[in-house]
This record gives sequence, structure tokens and C-alpha cells, in this order.
Amino acid sequence: MAPDKASTVVSYTASAVTTVAGLSINEWVAIGGLLIGVATFATNVWFRREQIKIQRELGVAPKD
Repeated sequence: MAPDKASTVVSYTASAVTTVAGLSINEWVAIGGLLIGVATFATNVWFRREQIKIQRELGVAPKD
């Protein structure tokens, strides 16, 4: 790895570690809640799409 690329990687890594280490417990809880909300939304979208696909295969749902 070239010296300039290595210094860039080290600089960004140090910046990320400093940022993460400086978060308070309230900020961690907010990030965790946001991630849980996004995961729940994605799971619901996937489940609904699968449900509609099964209904279409059974001929229960309209074809659009």
C-alpha cells in the first residue's frame, strides 16, 4: 500500500474511532432504535411481498 493511501486509511480510521467513542449512551440508544426500526420496516416489506406472491399463486389476490 502506498504511504499516502496508508495515511489516509489511518486518518479515517482514527476519526471513526474517535467519533464512536465520543457517543453518549443516549446517542447509542437512539442509533439502536433507528436500526431496529429500519430492520422492522424491511422485514415487513419482505413479508408482505412474499404474502402477496403466495396469494397470487393461489389465485386469491388480484393480478394488478
